[in-house]
Amino acid sequence: MNSQEYLRPKLVGRRFENHSIPLDILRDLAVLEEMVGEVAKWKFRQANPDCRRTPRGFSKKITIALTQVEEGSAIPVLALMFAGFFPPGEHVYYEQARDAIIAAIRESELQKPPSDYLPPKALAYFDRFGRSLRDGEAIEFVSNHTEPPARLTKEVRRRLLLASREVKEVTEEIELRGMIHEANQETMTFQVTLADGSKISGPIATPHFDNIIEVFRGYKVGTKIHIQGVGRFSRNQRLLGLESIEHTTILDPQDIPARFEELKLLRDGWLDGIGIAPPPDGLDWLAAIMTEKYPDHLPLPYAYPVAEGGVQFEWPLGSHEPSLEIDLNGKTGEWHDLDFGTGKEAEEPLDLRDEKDWEWLIGRLTELAGDKHGD
Repeated sequence: MNSQEYLRPKLVGRRFENHSIPLDILRDLAVLEEMVGEVAKWKFRQANPDCRRTPRGFSKKITIALTQVEEGSAIPVLALMFAGFFPPGEHVYYEQARDAIIAAIRESELQKPPSDYLPPKALAYFDRFGRSLRDGEAIEFVSNHTEPPARLTKEVRRRLLLASREVKEVTEEIELRGMIHEANQETMTFQVTLADGSKISGPIATPHFDNIIEVFRGYKVGTKIHIQGVGRFSRNQRLLGLESIEHTTILDPQDIPARFEELKLLRDGWLDGIGIAPPPDGLDWLAAIMTEKYPDHLPLPYAYPVAEGGVQFEWPLGSHEPSLEIDLNGKTGEWHDLDFGTGKEAEEPLDLRDEKDWEWLIGRLTELAGDKHGD
């Protein structure tokens, strides 16, 4: 097999800074090969209007392969692979397909209609191509050296999909936390109740059967599950259901992100007309930093809203009951510890943006949890 360099998409985002490509992005690149093949056939039919079909074996003469990953964020080098010394004549349509896809992405990024460059059927491929991108990530495509790169992001991908009249639903990677109130082993489907009371159905994949059934059996005692998978959304972004499940985890009763989903439902006036609702972006920040810094060996705290719009963590640890009242806007905390055995109290202001303050907090909690274990 011989090859000809075809495309060098650049992956931009924190996940790609070590010059590696996550496996979910490789799935996207596999979809790109399918998409290019279909657009190449469309270009052939445009150039040959008398031919109702593409020639037999059109898409078998050329394949697209990943040949290397270059540094500079992460740059997968894609090449056209073919038998013989020279590329077959079909490669012209593959080059036209590449340019058309990049042009459609650029137009959509500029909030212009991409339909001048791709037909509705081809636009529908963006349901799977680019689905693995997260907030702040992009795939950059360069068609020539005179124009800036075309950037495929989550937002641009959605515009491309909605530009196709054939797309009735949009799929997105999704994370859900909730309780399973129904599980049907005959149809292998289940329903999960989310924090806001809405109910979402999905398939029971065999690898996740045991977790789903266990959470279903624990419904009356509030057992919750964390689901990562692919969700189906309407064109106006309403979640319709789960298309597939990739990971499931049975949650700790004090799971912080699940508790914060409940706190996000609070509205101003929640406490006898005077309570301020915690800011959702502040809750997201606190959940993220707890995931990053809070060690697994420590018990999770109970989380409660406070009237001023913050959150209070409480840890019942033997004769101690430490708490941390957190200002979500200022990203600070007030530590308080009462030793019921001696009556002594301790207080400490903490800056939760400071690594040293986190080390102090974790060290103190580790000490108190160890004392409890020793008791």
